[in-house]
Amino acid sequence: MHLKNKKPYLLLMLAIILADQVSKWQVTELLPLERTKDVIRGFFRLWHVRNSGAVWGFFSGHDNALIPRIITVLAIVALLVVLYFFLRAGREARLELFAYTFILGGALGNVIDRLRLGYVVDFLDVYVKSWHWPTFNVADSCISVGVLLLAASLWRGSCTPS
Repeated sequence: MHLKNKKPYLLLMLAIILADQVSKWQVTELLPLERTKDVIRGFFRLWHVRNSGAVWGFFSGHDNALIPRIITVLAIVALLVVLYFFLRAGREARLELFAYTFILGGALGNVIDRLRLGYVVDFLDVYVKSWHWPTFNVADSCISVGVLLLAASLWRGSCTPS
């Protein structure tokens, strides 16, 4: 399938990247680092943090300056692998294409942060009492949606054969 036939997916990918970057910019401008703002007291708040580590903050708070660079390179490699499958998917593989679109949009949003800032801005914090889900952002949410869509596509047996 030609790239021009994937224009709606590319536009959605761009919208995901824009929503991610605008939301991170707003948080950075309006909420000081490490500060919180309750949205639903006892369940959900905005919490401006920097994640120089990997997914869910693994390797965050490290002393080695090489770790963020390695994570960035690995993120770019993963992005290229997903891009390869996105380009291979045919027009009929709509669920798969949506999955790749969400994954790519989210991954690009976080890679932009890593290249521009050296870390990812996270700010969505879900918690109950002392239990916290790892703080995340719009890009992370889109990656999660994309993975779920891809799992559904695999489960249905409708993924592009290798």
